[in-house]
Amino acid sequence: MRRYGLGVIFLGLALALSGAYGMWAGWDYIQLERGWSLFIGGATAVSGGVVTMALGRAIGVLGRIADKVPAMQASATADLVEDAPAPAPQQKQQPPVAATTPPKPPVEVDRYMAAGSVYVMFSDGSVEVQTNGRARRYSSLAALRAETGVGGD
Repeated sequence: MRRYGLGVIFLGLALALSGAYGMWAGWDYIQLERGWSLFIGGATAVSGGVVTMALGRAIGVLGRIADKVPAMQASATADLVEDAPAPAPQQKQQPPVAATTPPKPPVEVDRYMAAGSVYVMFSDGSVEVQTNGRARRYSSLAALRAETGVGGD
């Protein structure tokens, strides 16, 4: 069994005890500035120690709860599996259908001008040629070369 928060509790206890000692030591000199400082500082340390011990206790309780959560989840999952109806033999043989995502539009990769035309290259390999306010899209650079006859070997 794990012990959560024991270190924090012991540090809080040490803080509270040292604060109590500071209050006791300052009581004799309370008429002087040093006595008031010791007494007030000791009282602050006592209250801080008590709060720290309470936090250590809270850590311990939350740690034990956290230990029980995986066991609860496992038993709840087992209960759900037991309650679920057995799939029909036809359903076992069919592979699951993958969810299809719509294709993403191609992204512009490069753009350059040549001979009064603007050539735009896209990530899917397609090319768009813009000339005199008109745009023409080709599936690839090879398709552009085949149609225009320019740039062949």
